[in-house]
Amino acid sequence: MRLAPALLTSVAILTQPAMAAEITHAGAQQLEQKFTSYLPESLAKSGLIKVRPGTTDYELTFDPTVLLKDVDPKTFTISGLKPFLSLIRPMDDGLWHFSQTADLDIKGQFAAPNGQTDFTYKIDEMHSEGTVDPDLYYFKSAEMTANGIFVTSKTPQQSVEARFGSMKSIMDSKRVADGVINVRSNAAMESFTETIVDPSNMRINISADSLAADVALNGLAYRPLQDIAFFILDKVKKKTLLPEEQARLKQLFRSNLPMFEALLESIEVTNPKIATPTGTFSADTLRYTISSNGLKDGASVSAGIAFDNPTAPAGVIPPAFLAAMPQTVNMSFSFENLNLASGIGYFLDHADFNADKPLTDQQSTEAGRIFLPGGALTMKYDDVSARSAVYDFSLSGTTTVYPEQPNRQNTDVTLYAKDFDKTIAYLQENAATVPQFGQAAFMLLMIKGFAKQAPDGRQMWNIVVDENKKVKINGQDLPFQQ
Repeated sequence: MRLAPALLTSVAILTQPAMAAEITHAGAQQLEQKFTSYLPESLAKSGLIKVRPGTTDYELTFDPTVLLKDVDPKTFTISGLKPFLSLIRPMDDGLWHFSQTADLDIKGQFAAPNGQTDFTYKIDEMHSEGTVDPDLYYFKSAEMTANGIFVTSKTPQQSVEARFGSMKSIMDSKRVADGVINVRSNAAMESFTETIVDPSNMRINISADSLAADVALNGLAYRPLQDIAFFILDKVKKKTLLPEEQARLKQLFRSNLPMFEALLESIEVTNPKIATPTGTFSADTLRYTISSNGLKDGASVSAGIAFDNPTAPAGVIPPAFLAAMPQTVNMSFSFENLNLASGIGYFLDHADFNADKPLTDQQSTEAGRIFLPGGALTMKYDDVSARSAVYDFSLSGTTTVYPEQPNRQNTDVTLYAKDFDKTIAYLQENAATVPQFGQAAFMLLMIKGFAKQAPDGRQMWNIVVDENKKVKINGQDLPFQQ
């Protein structure tokens, strides 16, 4: 709801040449015609978008209630929704200045398979401002702020209530080639709280001091993406597509590949807490990352999660285990050599968008084979590590699995350990309290005999498990194997 007027504004501005700086009635009519020219005829004449000349800006009104006129009130109702007013001003350098100040206070309900859902969205104040480059078909820069964000959702299964004290996001784009841009955006949210209550009245409170998100998208071919959006908007009310319409949609998808050259997204949460009836779980920071190099053959996708100084409620962790609580944990994995372009191409060759299932089961299986060269899925351990007062472990390497052959897999990883004797001593000292620690200490002593010393002084084990489940450690067969 929040992005719709800004999106329509940017698209409409960018489908016409830059107008003169003078604000006129003719200019307003021309602008409104451009805004509605790509809409279905029924929407174009519905009053969804209206433009009139102001003193120093064109005043654009986007009325979202028009989109709900044909909705059955038995399935969806909403109150408090009102038109959004945006100001558009042509500047001397050919760019357009866009601004919008508004608030939001809506309530509604909709029917769902598990019962009725009631919802509330409220923002005390929100402001957006930016410039649009007509040659880019996109915002050149934009900044958005919001305060007093409040969201609720209530179903027969649970109720959720969430708040943000404030939010600010900044976006910049830069043209790097014809039809290609780099986009960078940053968002910061402060004072987040969320309360979840289930039917038994069990309450879980989630909170964080701040949340920061950073997204970089390089080499984005934005025009085909816009063409897909326009096509879907024009056909959204059609139950089926004609053969030539399906062909056109498939062609648009093909022209969008590989869509981008590089994506990198990171999210960091400060002081996250989860309060449960058992007590409060927390950490100093929680970080999440994801990256990709595009929808192409030989593509890679990676994801990672990390946290620092996790804590648990008193009594949840037995005293003997407290020293083993990690101070830092990193888990970063990647999947490589994915034939995404070929798999998507097969899907487009065979898909029927009018069917409940665009591909048959046999076709879906074949698409899966194409996505994975040789039927193999290789997971690379980029950064897997855990550190505490009594251990310091890290792991790198790969595991290859074959989804169609569940029993077939192989692993080649290298495990590093710092202060390994300290880890063994900890287990031995607590063996009387935790008998399993004695067994673990014995196993580590045995494994220590296979260790090699890395150049930095750590102990190292290269562990290889072949498809016959035979294990080698630093080139030696593991004892007791059949």
